[in-house]
Amino acid sequence: MKNLYIEDCLKTLERGLEYDYVVTSPPDFDELKKDTKDSNWTYLDFITSFAKLLNPKGNFVSICISDRKSQGKVISKHSMVIEVFKSLEYTLHTHKIWVKSINTDMFRMNYQHLLTFSRKGYRRKLINDFRPDVFAVNQSKWNSYSYGMPVRIIELLVKNYTDKDNIVYDPFMGSGTTAEACVNTNRQWIGSEINEDYAKESLERMKSL
Repeated sequence: MKNLYIEDCLKTLERGLEYDYVVTSPPDFDELKKDTKDSNWTYLDFITSFAKLLNPKGNFVSICISDRKSQGKVISKHSMVIEVFKSLEYTLHTHKIWVKSINTDMFRMNYQHLLTFSRKGYRRKLINDFRPDVFAVNQSKWNSYSYGMPVRIIELLVKNYTDKDNIVYDPFMGSGTTAEACVNTNRQWIGSEINEDYAKESLERMKSL
């Protein structure tokens, strides 16, 4: 199965599709066009809106997320994610760090949290390549897409939490990194992407594989 739904992931999740595993990097405030000072909206609400609808048959969900610097403080987005999934009776199974760069950036974090949650007490024996707690891999981009992750990082997650021919779902497909990682590791994939320009990037990327 290889299918990209160009729509809000909340609509896709209402379709009753079956998938074994979820891996995604949720959009940041600027992608959502939300003001961090807006008291009527919280990132916690956003994470909850899709997390409560996830239903992977393999009982594992990986969320790849960076914290945010804003007005002299750090907004701990990864803590919000942990809070939401614990409220949904998931357990934090692994917590890895992806180091994007060792350069100084006054506005963005140069690392990302790779959080994997499990349901129903499920455990997974870690493959050797996934045993380190920190992965240093340069950030990569597909064409003009600014928010991409290295295919290598998604491949590690997919290989650790799925078996060949399993179906991986990415609610925020972006430029198609998850789809490429699945093709490279002999997994199937489903994705959602509400931004039509990003979806076109993803579809073009799939043609090149």
